[in-house]
Amino acid sequence: MQTLLQDLRYALRQLRNAPVFTLTAVLTLALGIGANTAVFTLVHEVLLKSLPVADPGGLYRVGDRVQCCVEGDLQGDWTMFSYPQYEYLRDHTPEYEQLAASQTVVLT
Repeated sequence: MQTLLQDLRYALRQLRNAPVFTLTAVLTLALGIGANTAVFTLVHEVLLKSLPVADPGGLYRVGDRVQCCVEGDLQGDWTMFSYPQYEYLRDHTPEYEQLAASQTVVLT
C-alpha cells in the first residue's frame, strides 16, 4: 500500500512538471471516452432497445413480396403495396389491432 501511494505521488509530480503532456493525455482520454459513449448510445437505441410496443412478438410485416425490404433484395424497388391498398387494409381488417405504414427512399 505504501509503494502505491509513493508511485501515485511520483506520477502526479511528473504530470505537474509536464503540463503540455498532461493536457494532451487528459484531452485524449476525454475524447476517447466521449466517442465511446456516443457510439454505445447509438447502438443501444438503434439495435439493442426493443420496440416501444406492448407485445413485440405480435408484430407482423404485411406485403405482396416474400423478401421485401431486405438489404440486397429488390434492387431499387422497395414497394410492398400502394397507399390506397394500405387504407383499405387499415379500414377493412378487424383482425389487426392497429396497422402502420412506412416508406423507404433509396438514395442513388
